[in-house]
Amino acid sequence: MDKKLIEFLVLVLIVTIVAGAISFVRNYEIPQVSNERVCNADADCACGVHKTSGDCFYGNRNYVNTARQCPDFCRGISGHLEIKCVNNKCVQA
Repeated sequence: MDKKLIEFLVLVLIVTIVAGAISFVRNYEIPQVSNERVCNADADCACGVHKTSGDCFYGNRNYVNTARQCPDFCRGISGHLEIKCVNNKCVQA
């Protein structure tokens, strides 16, 4: 093959790869970190229903309506569960 043709084909290949990479990066969505379970202390966590969805929910107290409770969900059927802040995340323990 002619050297110029090979150089042209290599250039087209490089441009195609770069264009594909740019397209991928533009379309890639970075997952949003939810603050719904973030905490610094046990007092930051609560259980009740989610303020938006109304579903039983535990997490950061700013997202929880504690006036509406889900006793079996929050405390467990036998009442043995607690909502705690562990490694800056509200968890059921």
